[in-house]
Amino acid sequence: MKIVLQHLFYPTVVLASMLLAFAFIQMLPESYFIIVPLLLLTPLLVLFVFLERYMPYDKKWNLNRGDFKTDLLQTFITLPTAIHLGQFLLTLLLIVPNTWMSKTFHNEFLESNYGFIWAFIIVLILSEFCYYWMHRLSHTVPKLWKLHAIHHSSKRVYWANSGRFHFFDALLSSTAYFIPVLLLNVSDELIVMLLVFSGITGFLEHVNIKFKAGYLNYVFNTAELHRWHHSQLEAESNHNYGKALIVWDLLFGTFLWPKERKVEQVGVQGEKDTQGFKNQFLKPFK
Repeated sequence: MKIVLQHLFYPTVVLASMLLAFAFIQMLPESYFIIVPLLLLTPLLVLFVFLERYMPYDKKWNLNRGDFKTDLLQTFITLPTAIHLGQFLLTLLLIVPNTWMSKTFHNEFLESNYGFIWAFIIVLILSEFCYYWMHRLSHTVPKLWKLHAIHHSSKRVYWANSGRFHFFDALLSSTAYFIPVLLLNVSDELIVMLLVFSGITGFLEHVNIKFKAGYLNYVFNTAELHRWHHSQLEAESNHNYGKALIVWDLLFGTFLWPKERKVEQVGVQGEKDTQGFKNQFLKPFK
């Protein structure tokens, strides 16, 4: 039973969540769109907590190390606040180019020309591109790393530390993620779908659940990949920068998936070799 569940878990959760999100935005008035992610995430978190006990990737990661309250605070207060502030500041920053884009391309330009599904895929890929490079810079620029190191400071990877971020690190990454969303004048429905997809896959990157995504690991940044990003070893953690997708890591040579072994120690140990990271950052351009 566990083996079947391990293989069906990831695709079932992602697909079911997106279908339910789409159904909700068709049924609910636009003023209620903001509650759609909450309607989906609440039962999913209960499921994640149960499965972390039922089939954990690492039993030791289920032990509270005095970090649970901090992780809850940062995941459910700090991160959402930074995301909403980032959207607001980005709107102000891009008001001039966004006004020009509105005159050039009418609202919902992508949806009307390519259909909702293709519009979603285009915006997702562009948002992931912006996030990828912001995330990679956060591992390369020393001052940015000091902020981002908060996310890597945990000695375990589980559902609640998916939002363990310094406020300004979360602000920068969420702002980068939403640049294509604002510039392309997408619909509220598409924004909700993007938020749901990003939120659910964000938790699925960190869950301490032993599941198998198989070939989906070449499309999505699952926990099977993201755990290596949290490794104490820089040679391993300097990979898998994508948020929900892994396609840009594949393209720029930062994809890592050692299938024959498990992640040993996670967290931050000692000083980061920023010069080594700068050389790795420039690798695709040499």
